[in-house]
Amino acid sequence: MIICQPPIRPKNKHLQSVLASSKIRLLRLRKNNPVVANQVEQELESPLATLLGHYTANTRESDTVAILLHGWEGSSQSTYIQLLANSLYAEGLDIYRLNLRDHGDSHHLNEDLFHSCRIEEVVQAVQNIQAQFPNKKFILCGFSLGANFALRIASRAKEAGLSFEHVFAVSPPLIPKNSMDAIHGSKLYNSYFLKKWKRSLHIKNKLYPHIFNDQRWQQEENLEKLTQMLILDHTEYNTTDDYFSGYSITPDIIRSINCPTQVITAWDDPVIPFKDFSTIDRLPEIKLITTAHGGHCGFIQGWRMRSWIEDHIIETCVIKPLHNERASPRKMSLRKLRRK
Repeated sequence: MIICQPPIRPKNKHLQSVLASSKIRLLRLRKNNPVVANQVEQELESPLATLLGHYTANTRESDTVAILLHGWEGSSQSTYIQLLANSLYAEGLDIYRLNLRDHGDSHHLNEDLFHSCRIEEVVQAVQNIQAQFPNKKFILCGFSLGANFALRIASRAKEAGLSFEHVFAVSPPLIPKNSMDAIHGSKLYNSYFLKKWKRSLHIKNKLYPHIFNDQRWQQEENLEKLTQMLILDHTEYNTTDDYFSGYSITPDIIRSINCPTQVITAWDDPVIPFKDFSTIDRLPEIKLITTAHGGHCGFIQGWRMRSWIEDHIIETCVIKPLHNERASPRKMSLRKLRRK
C-alpha cells in the first residue's frame, strides 16, 4: 500500500464527494472545452449490446488513447470525466468517453435494463475501440462503478486480446454488498442514488413499457428494496447476494490482472468501506494508492477545485515515461500547479 499525502481541501468527506460531480467545477471549461467541442459520437455495436461512446482525436499527433468510464448513473458528461478528459487531452492524449448501457443518452439503444454484471458487453465495446486504433496505446480509467468495471476488464484483457499501458480504478466498490449497505445507511446518498436511478428507470419505462411486469417500482422509496425488486425481475440472479457477488472484485480477479494497475481510494470514502481493500494482494502489477482524505471520487485540492487524481494520472502516464528525457519543464509545471 502506498500512502499519498496531497493537499486535500476541504477535508470533509461529504463535501469532497459532492464536489466530485458538482457542475460548479465545470466553470473551468466554460471558455474552452475542446474534448466536447470536437467529439465524434459513436454507437459501438456488438452481439450483446450497443453502447454509446464519444471519441475526441487530439489536434497533436497522439500515440495514446485514454478510455474513461463513469460511475453508476453518471455518464460521459459527468464532471469528473470531463475534467480528467480535458487534462489528459491537454497533455496530448486522444480521449474516448464510454457510456455504460442506459447511461447518458443511450437508453433507447438496448431494450433490457442495465445491471452491474453486464461485463461482457463492456469488454466487447473496448475491443471495438481498440480495433479502431490498431497502432495506438491505451490507458483505462474508471470511477466508482466504472472503476469496478475497469478492474474486471483488466482481468480479462489477455483472453480478450486487449492491451493497456496503465489501468486506474478510482474509488471502486470491491465488495458491492458493503457499498450498498453504506449507501442505504445514509439519508444523503440513499436519496441521491435513488433519485438518479428512478429518473433513469422512468426514461426506460417510456421507451419500453412492456419490459416492466408492473409499476410497483415507481412507489418504492427504499433503495435496497428497489434493488431486490429489479434484480429478481430483470436478471438471472435469484438473490441480491448472488447479484452482488457477480461483480465483486475477488482476489482471483486481482491475480488475473497482468498490466500496470493502480487502485486509488480515500480512507474516508463514505460509500466504499476502506476495510474492503484488504482483499487486494501484494502483486507486482497492482498498486493500492491511498489518501487520508478525498471522499468518494473527490480528492479536490483547494478553491480551484482541481482533483489530485488528474495530476496523479498525468504524472504516471505522461511525465514518468519521459523521465529519461530532459523533460524537467513538464515536471516543474506540474509542481507549480500542485502548489496553487
